[in-house]
Amino acid sequence: MNISGLKTLMVVDNEFVGDPRVFNEATILSKEGVDVDVLCFSFGSLPQYEEVNGLKVYRAKIKKTVKNYLFSAMTTIPLYHYYWSRLIKRQIKISKPDVLHVHDLYMAKSAYLATKKNKLPIILDLHENFPAVILTYNWANKFPKSLIVCPKRWRRLEETFLSYASRIVVLSANYRDDLLKKYRSLEKDTFFIYPNVPDIHTLLSYPVDQNIIEDFDGVTLFYFGVIAERRGIITTLKAVEELIKKGYRVRLLLIGPVDKVDQQLFYSAINQPEIKDFIIHYPWKDISTLPSYVLKSTICLSPIVKNEQHESGIANKVFQYLLFKRPVIVSDCKPQLETINRYKCGLVFESENSNDLAAKIEQLIVNPDLRDEMGENGRNAVNEQFNVERFKTNLLDLYRSI
Repeated sequence: MNISGLKTLMVVDNEFVGDPRVFNEATILSKEGVDVDVLCFSFGSLPQYEEVNGLKVYRAKIKKTVKNYLFSAMTTIPLYHYYWSRLIKRQIKISKPDVLHVHDLYMAKSAYLATKKNKLPIILDLHENFPAVILTYNWANKFPKSLIVCPKRWRRLEETFLSYASRIVVLSANYRDDLLKKYRSLEKDTFFIYPNVPDIHTLLSYPVDQNIIEDFDGVTLFYFGVIAERRGIITTLKAVEELIKKGYRVRLLLIGPVDKVDQQLFYSAINQPEIKDFIIHYPWKDISTLPSYVLKSTICLSPIVKNEQHESGIANKVFQYLLFKRPVIVSDCKPQLETINRYKCGLVFESENSNDLAAKIEQLIVNPDLRDEMGENGRNAVNEQFNVERFKTNLLDLYRSI
Protein backbone atom coordinates (compact mmCIF):
# COMPACT_ATOMS: atom_id res chain seq x y z
CA MET A 1 0.00 0.00 0.00
CA ASN A 2 1.29 3.47 -0.90
CA ILE A 3 1.38 5.67 2.21
CA SER A 4 2.35 8.85 0.34
CA GLY A 5 -0.14 11.59 1.18
CA LEU A 6 -1.13 10.05 4.52
CA LYS A 7 -1.23 12.64 7.31
CA THR A 8 0.08 11.83 10.79
CA LEU A 9 0.20 13.88 13.96
CA MET A 10 3.15 12.84 16.10
CA VAL A 11 2.91 13.78 19.79
CA VAL A 12 5.76 13.81 22.32
CA ASP A 13 5.80 15.44 25.75
CA ASN A 14 9.32 16.73 25.31
CA GLU A 15 11.24 19.09 23.06
CA PHE A 16 11.20 17.52 19.61
CA VAL A 17 14.80 18.32 18.70
CA GLY A 18 16.01 16.63 21.89
CA ASP A 19 14.56 13.21 21.11
CA PRO A 20 16.52 11.34 18.38
CA ARG A 21 14.04 8.45 18.24
CA VAL A 22 11.09 10.72 17.46
CA PHE A 23 13.12 12.84 15.05
CA ASN A 24 14.37 9.77 13.15
CA GLU A 25 10.90 8.26 12.85
CA ALA A 26 9.34 11.53 11.69
CA THR A 27 12.11 11.99 9.12
CA ILE A 28 11.71 8.45 7.75
CA LEU A 29 7.97 8.93 7.30
CA SER A 30 8.39 12.34 5.70
CA LYS A 31 10.88 10.96 3.15
CA GLU A 32 8.29 8.35 2.17
CA GLY A 33 5.70 11.01 1.44
CA VAL A 34 3.81 10.98 4.74
CA ASP A 35 2.74 14.47 5.79
CA VAL A 36 4.09 14.77 9.35
CA ASP A 37 3.01 17.32 11.92
CA VAL A 38 4.64 17.25 15.36
CA LEU A 39 3.10 18.46 18.61
CA CYS A 40 5.57 18.84 21.45
CA PHE A 41 6.71 21.06 24.33
CA SER A 42 8.90 24.14 24.40
CA PHE A 43 10.59 24.64 27.75
CA GLY A 44 12.45 27.77 26.73
CA SER A 45 12.69 30.16 23.82
CA LEU A 46 11.86 27.81 20.93
CA PRO A 47 9.09 29.24 18.70
CA GLN A 48 5.53 27.97 18.93
CA TYR A 49 5.69 26.99 15.26
CA GLU A 50 8.51 26.28 12.82
CA GLU A 51 9.47 23.88 10.08
CA VAL A 52 12.36 21.51 10.84
CA ASN A 53 13.67 19.46 7.91
CA GLY A 54 10.30 19.76 6.19
CA LEU A 55 8.37 18.74 9.33
CA LYS A 56 5.76 21.12 10.73
CA VAL A 57 6.47 21.48 14.45
CA TYR A 58 3.88 22.96 16.82
CA ARG A 59 4.98 23.66 20.38
CA ALA A 60 3.10 24.22 23.62
CA LYS A 61 5.11 26.47 25.91
CA ILE A 62 5.42 25.30 29.50
CA LYS A 63 7.90 25.63 32.34
CA LYS A 64 9.88 22.46 32.92
CA THR A 65 9.06 22.53 36.65
CA VAL A 66 5.32 22.74 35.94
CA LYS A 67 5.58 19.85 33.49
CA ASN A 68 7.45 17.77 36.08
CA TYR A 69 4.86 18.40 38.79
CA LEU A 70 1.93 17.50 36.52
CA PHE A 71 3.76 14.44 35.20
CA SER A 72 4.60 13.19 38.71
CA ALA A 73 0.99 13.34 39.90
CA MET A 74 -0.62 11.58 36.91
CA THR A 75 -1.91 8.56 38.83
CA THR A 76 -3.44 10.60 41.67
CA ILE A 77 -4.35 13.95 40.06
CA PRO A 78 -4.77 13.25 36.34
CA LEU A 79 -4.48 16.86 35.15
CA TYR A 80 -1.64 15.90 32.80
CA HIS A 81 -3.90 13.57 30.82
CA TYR A 82 -6.58 16.23 30.42
CA TYR A 83 -4.08 18.97 29.66
CA TRP A 84 -2.57 16.91 26.85
CA SER A 85 -5.93 15.70 25.53
CA ARG A 86 -6.97 19.34 25.16
CA LEU A 87 -3.74 20.18 23.29
CA ILE A 88 -4.21 17.17 21.00
CA LYS A 89 -7.87 17.99 20.28
CA ARG A 90 -6.91 21.51 19.29
CA GLN A 91 -4.08 20.29 17.08
CA ILE A 92 -6.31 17.70 15.39
CA LYS A 93 -8.55 20.56 14.22
CA ILE A 94 -5.52 22.32 12.76
CA SER A 95 -3.65 19.35 11.29
CA LYS A 96 -6.61 17.12 10.32
CA PRO A 97 -4.51 13.91 10.57
CA ASP A 98 -5.41 10.41 9.43
CA VAL A 99 -3.34 8.87 12.25
CA LEU A 100 -2.33 9.92 15.76
CA HIS A 101 1.16 8.71 16.73
CA VAL A 102 1.89 9.26 20.44
CA HIS A 103 5.09 8.46 22.28
CA ASP A 104 5.28 6.69 25.66
CA LEU A 105 2.72 4.64 27.54
CA TYR A 106 1.46 7.47 29.78
CA MET A 107 0.35 9.49 26.71
CA ALA A 108 -2.13 6.81 25.66
CA LYS A 109 -4.97 8.08 27.82
CA SER A 110 -4.61 11.64 26.52
CA ALA A 111 -4.73 10.29 22.96
CA TYR A 112 -7.81 8.20 23.76
CA LEU A 113 -9.65 11.15 25.33
CA ALA A 114 -8.78 13.37 22.37
CA THR A 115 -10.02 10.88 19.76
CA LYS A 116 -13.16 9.45 21.39
CA LYS A 117 -15.41 11.32 18.93
CA ASN A 118 -13.48 11.10 15.67
CA LYS A 119 -12.09 7.57 16.28
CA LEU A 120 -8.67 8.29 14.81
CA PRO A 121 -6.38 5.24 14.90
CA ILE A 122 -3.76 5.58 17.64
CA ILE A 123 -0.18 4.38 17.30
CA LEU A 124 1.40 4.02 20.74
CA ASP A 125 5.20 4.15 20.56
CA LEU A 126 6.79 2.67 23.70
CA HIS A 127 10.24 4.12 24.29
CA GLU A 128 10.65 2.04 27.43
CA ASN A 129 8.88 -0.30 29.82
CA PHE A 130 7.39 2.58 31.79
CA PRO A 131 5.77 0.65 34.67
CA ALA A 132 9.17 -0.97 35.29
CA VAL A 133 11.34 2.10 34.78
CA ILE A 134 9.38 4.30 37.18
CA LEU A 135 10.07 1.75 39.92
CA THR A 136 13.80 2.39 39.39
CA TYR A 137 13.57 6.18 39.76
CA ASN A 138 14.80 7.17 43.20
CA TRP A 139 12.84 10.42 43.05
CA ALA A 140 9.56 8.55 42.49
CA ASN A 141 10.00 6.00 45.26
CA LYS A 142 11.15 8.11 48.18
CA PHE A 143 8.72 9.31 50.84
CA PRO A 144 6.78 11.60 50.72
CA LYS A 145 6.87 11.99 46.92
CA SER A 146 6.00 8.32 46.47
CA LEU A 147 2.53 9.07 47.91
CA ILE A 148 1.84 11.40 44.98
CA VAL A 149 3.62 9.45 42.23
CA CYS A 150 2.30 6.02 43.29
CA PRO A 151 4.74 4.21 40.95
CA LYS A 152 3.30 0.75 41.62
CA ARG A 153 -0.08 1.87 40.29
CA TRP A 154 1.31 1.84 36.73
CA ARG A 155 1.33 -1.96 36.84
CA ARG A 156 -2.46 -1.91 37.12
CA LEU A 157 -2.89 0.78 34.47
CA GLU A 158 -0.65 -0.74 31.81
CA GLU A 159 -3.15 -3.10 30.15
CA THR A 160 -5.84 -0.43 29.98
CA PHE A 161 -3.49 2.11 28.45
CA LEU A 162 -2.25 -0.42 25.89
CA SER A 163 -5.84 -1.20 24.94
CA TYR A 164 -6.34 2.38 23.73
CA ALA A 165 -3.92 1.79 20.84
CA SER A 166 -4.64 0.44 17.36
CA ARG A 167 -0.93 -0.36 16.91
CA ILE A 168 1.95 -0.62 19.41
CA VAL A 169 5.62 0.01 18.69
CA VAL A 170 8.18 -1.69 20.94
CA LEU A 171 11.98 -1.76 21.17
CA SER A 172 12.47 -5.50 20.86
CA ALA A 173 10.83 -8.86 20.25
CA ASN A 174 11.60 -9.76 23.88
CA TYR A 175 9.53 -6.84 25.13
CA ARG A 176 6.67 -7.64 22.75
CA ASP A 177 6.60 -11.27 23.86
CA ASP A 178 6.61 -10.28 27.53
CA LEU A 179 3.58 -8.06 27.00
CA LEU A 180 1.74 -10.78 25.08
CA LYS A 181 2.35 -13.23 27.92
CA LYS A 182 1.10 -10.78 30.52
CA TYR A 183 -2.00 -9.61 28.68
CA ARG A 184 -4.03 -12.12 26.70
CA SER A 185 -6.21 -9.30 25.37
CA LEU A 186 -3.35 -8.10 23.15
CA GLU A 187 -2.78 -9.46 19.66
CA LYS A 188 0.63 -10.10 18.13
CA ASP A 189 -0.19 -8.51 14.78
CA THR A 190 -0.79 -5.12 16.43
CA PHE A 191 2.90 -4.95 17.47
CA PHE A 192 5.76 -3.57 15.40
CA ILE A 193 9.42 -3.54 16.41
CA TYR A 194 11.55 -0.43 16.03
CA PRO A 195 14.72 -0.42 18.17
CA ASN A 196 16.70 2.64 19.24
CA VAL A 197 18.93 2.50 16.18
CA PRO A 198 20.96 5.50 14.99
CA ASP A 199 20.88 7.50 11.79
CA ILE A 200 24.43 6.64 10.79
CA HIS A 201 24.58 9.14 7.92
CA THR A 202 23.88 12.03 10.30
CA LEU A 203 26.35 10.81 12.93
CA LEU A 204 29.10 10.32 10.35
CA SER A 205 28.49 13.82 8.97
CA TYR A 206 29.52 15.54 12.20
CA PRO A 207 33.05 17.01 12.11
CA VAL A 208 35.65 15.35 14.33
CA ASP A 209 37.59 17.58 16.72
CA GLN A 210 40.87 15.89 17.62
CA ASN A 211 41.44 18.42 20.40
CA ILE A 212 38.04 18.10 22.04
CA ILE A 213 39.64 16.66 25.17
CA GLU A 214 43.24 16.57 26.29
CA ASP A 215 45.33 13.55 25.39
CA PHE A 216 45.89 10.87 28.03
CA ASP A 217 48.70 8.36 28.25
CA GLY A 218 46.42 5.59 29.39
CA VAL A 219 42.96 4.15 28.79
CA THR A 220 39.88 6.38 28.56
CA LEU A 221 36.55 4.81 29.50
CA PHE A 222 33.46 6.59 28.17
CA TYR A 223 29.80 6.72 29.22
CA PHE A 224 27.20 8.95 27.53
CA GLY A 225 23.69 9.44 28.93
CA VAL A 226 21.76 10.15 32.11
CA ILE A 227 23.87 9.62 35.21
CA ALA A 228 22.11 7.75 37.99
CA GLU A 229 22.56 4.80 40.30
CA ARG A 230 20.16 2.76 38.15
CA ARG A 231 22.42 3.39 35.14
CA GLY A 232 25.31 1.55 36.82
CA ILE A 233 27.49 4.62 37.35
CA ILE A 234 28.28 3.86 41.01
CA THR A 235 29.31 0.33 39.98
CA THR A 236 31.54 1.88 37.31
CA LEU A 237 33.22 4.26 39.76
CA LYS A 238 34.03 1.36 42.07
CA ALA A 239 35.54 -0.57 39.16
CA VAL A 240 37.68 2.42 38.17
CA GLU A 241 38.93 2.74 41.74
CA GLU A 242 39.89 -0.94 41.74
CA LEU A 243 41.81 -0.58 38.46
CA ILE A 244 43.69 2.49 39.71
CA LYS A 245 44.70 0.64 42.88
CA LYS A 246 46.11 -2.12 40.67
CA GLY A 247 48.30 0.44 38.93
CA TYR A 248 46.44 0.94 35.64
CA ARG A 249 46.35 4.38 34.01
CA VAL A 250 42.61 4.80 33.59
CA ARG A 251 40.34 7.81 33.35
CA LEU A 252 36.55 7.87 33.16
CA LEU A 253 34.77 10.35 30.89
CA LEU A 254 31.10 10.91 31.73
CA ILE A 255 28.73 13.06 29.69
CA GLY A 256 25.18 13.52 30.87
CA PRO A 257 22.93 15.17 33.47
CA VAL A 258 22.85 13.74 36.98
CA ASP A 259 19.47 12.66 38.36
CA LYS A 260 18.58 15.16 41.07
CA VAL A 261 17.98 12.52 43.76
CA ASP A 262 21.35 10.86 43.00
CA GLN A 263 23.44 14.04 42.95
CA GLN A 264 24.73 13.78 46.51
CA LEU A 265 25.69 10.12 46.01
CA PHE A 266 27.37 10.81 42.66
CA TYR A 267 29.37 13.90 43.61
CA SER A 268 30.50 12.28 46.82
CA ALA A 269 31.69 9.23 44.86
CA ILE A 270 33.63 11.13 42.18
CA ASN A 271 35.38 13.28 44.76
CA GLN A 272 36.95 10.36 46.58
CA PRO A 273 40.70 11.14 46.78
CA GLU A 274 41.63 7.84 45.09
CA ILE A 275 39.77 8.63 41.84
CA LYS A 276 38.86 12.33 41.66
CA ASP A 277 41.83 13.20 39.43
CA PHE A 278 40.78 10.52 36.93
CA ILE A 279 37.14 11.54 36.46
CA ILE A 280 35.88 14.01 33.85
CA HIS A 281 32.20 14.93 33.93
CA TYR A 282 30.31 17.21 31.56
CA PRO A 283 26.59 17.69 32.38
CA TRP A 284 25.77 18.24 28.70
CA LYS A 285 27.35 18.23 25.25
CA ASP A 286 25.65 18.62 21.89
CA ILE A 287 25.08 15.35 20.02
CA SER A 288 27.25 16.68 17.18
CA THR A 289 30.30 16.33 19.47
CA LEU A 290 29.61 12.68 20.31
CA PRO A 291 31.79 11.18 17.53
CA SER A 292 34.74 13.27 18.70
CA TYR A 293 34.42 12.05 22.29
CA VAL A 294 33.96 8.41 21.26
CA LEU A 295 37.03 8.55 19.03
CA LYS A 296 39.11 10.00 21.90
CA SER A 297 38.04 7.06 24.08
CA THR A 298 39.42 3.52 24.31
CA ILE A 299 36.47 1.53 25.68
CA CYS A 300 32.81 2.52 25.89
CA LEU A 301 30.37 1.48 28.60
CA SER A 302 26.70 0.63 29.07
CA PRO A 303 26.67 -0.56 32.71
CA ILE A 304 22.91 -0.22 33.30
CA VAL A 305 21.47 -2.15 36.23
CA LYS A 306 19.67 -5.31 35.20
CA ASN A 307 15.93 -4.90 35.68
CA GLU A 308 12.67 -5.34 33.80
CA GLN A 309 12.97 -1.96 32.09
CA HIS A 310 16.52 -2.49 30.86
CA GLU A 311 15.51 -5.91 29.51
CA SER A 312 13.09 -4.23 27.09
CA GLY A 313 15.66 -2.99 24.57
CA ILE A 314 19.13 -1.62 23.85
CA ALA A 315 20.07 1.99 24.48
CA ASN A 316 20.89 4.11 21.44
CA LYS A 317 24.34 4.89 22.84
CA VAL A 318 25.49 1.28 22.42
CA PHE A 319 25.00 1.46 18.66
CA GLN A 320 26.56 4.94 18.58
CA TYR A 321 29.69 3.61 20.32
CA LEU A 322 29.92 0.69 17.91
CA LEU A 323 29.57 2.86 14.82
CA PHE A 324 32.89 4.51 15.69
CA LYS A 325 34.72 1.21 16.10
CA ARG A 326 34.99 1.16 19.86
CA PRO A 327 34.61 -2.07 21.86
CA VAL A 328 31.86 -1.90 24.45
CA ILE A 329 31.44 -3.41 27.88
CA VAL A 330 27.82 -3.93 28.89
CA SER A 331 25.92 -5.35 31.83
CA ASP A 332 24.11 -8.66 31.36
CA CYS A 333 20.68 -7.25 30.47
CA LYS A 334 19.36 -9.75 27.96
CA PRO A 335 19.02 -7.61 24.77
CA GLN A 336 22.48 -6.06 24.98
CA LEU A 337 24.07 -9.31 26.18
CA GLU A 338 22.68 -11.20 23.18
CA THR A 339 23.76 -8.53 20.70
CA ILE A 340 27.29 -8.08 22.05
CA ASN A 341 27.91 -11.82 22.19
CA ARG A 342 26.38 -12.51 18.78
CA TYR A 343 28.43 -9.88 16.95
CA LYS A 344 31.57 -10.27 19.12
CA CYS A 345 31.89 -6.53 19.58
CA GLY A 346 32.53 -6.33 23.33
CA LEU A 347 32.36 -8.02 26.70
CA VAL A 348 29.57 -8.61 29.20
CA PHE A 349 29.82 -8.29 32.99
CA GLU A 350 27.44 -9.25 35.77
CA SER A 351 25.16 -6.33 36.59
CA GLU A 352 26.17 -4.35 39.72
CA ASN A 353 29.32 -6.45 40.13
CA SER A 354 32.16 -3.90 40.15
CA ASN A 355 34.82 -6.60 40.46
CA ASP A 356 33.57 -8.32 37.31
CA LEU A 357 33.36 -4.99 35.47
CA ALA A 358 36.95 -4.18 36.50
CA ALA A 359 38.09 -7.62 35.27
CA LYS A 360 36.42 -7.11 31.87
CA ILE A 361 37.99 -3.66 31.51
CA GLU A 362 41.36 -5.12 32.45
CA GLN A 363 40.92 -7.85 29.81
CA LEU A 364 40.58 -5.20 27.11
CA ILE A 365 43.30 -2.94 28.52
CA VAL A 366 45.94 -5.65 28.15
CA ASN A 367 44.71 -6.82 24.76
CA PRO A 368 44.70 -3.96 22.20
CA ASP A 369 44.37 -6.41 19.29
CA LEU A 370 41.12 -7.72 20.77
CA ARG A 371 39.88 -4.14 21.15
CA ASP A 372 40.58 -3.47 17.48
CA GLU A 373 38.88 -6.69 16.38
CA MET A 374 35.79 -5.96 18.47
CA GLY A 375 35.70 -2.39 17.18
CA GLU A 376 35.67 -3.60 13.59
CA ASN A 377 32.96 -6.15 14.37
CA GLY A 378 30.81 -3.48 16.01
CA ARG A 379 31.13 -1.07 13.10
CA ASN A 380 30.12 -3.83 10.67
CA ALA A 381 27.13 -4.79 12.83
CA VAL A 382 25.78 -1.23 12.87
CA ASN A 383 26.39 -0.69 9.15
CA GLU A 384 24.68 -3.95 8.22
CA GLN A 385 22.00 -4.44 10.89
CA PHE A 386 21.44 -1.69 13.45
CA ASN A 387 20.54 1.55 11.69
CA VAL A 388 17.45 3.44 10.60
CA GLU A 389 17.75 2.31 6.99
CA ARG A 390 17.61 -1.32 8.09
CA PHE A 391 14.60 -0.87 10.38
CA LYS A 392 12.63 1.77 8.53
CA THR A 393 10.72 -1.00 6.73
CA ASN A 394 9.13 -1.97 10.05
CA LEU A 395 7.91 1.58 10.58
CA LEU A 396 6.58 1.86 7.02
CA ASP A 397 4.84 -1.52 7.32
CA LEU A 398 3.17 -0.22 10.46
CA TYR A 399 1.71 2.73 8.56
CA ARG A 400 0.70 0.52 5.64
CA SER A 401 -1.22 -1.68 8.10
CA ILE A 402 -3.22 1.35 9.24
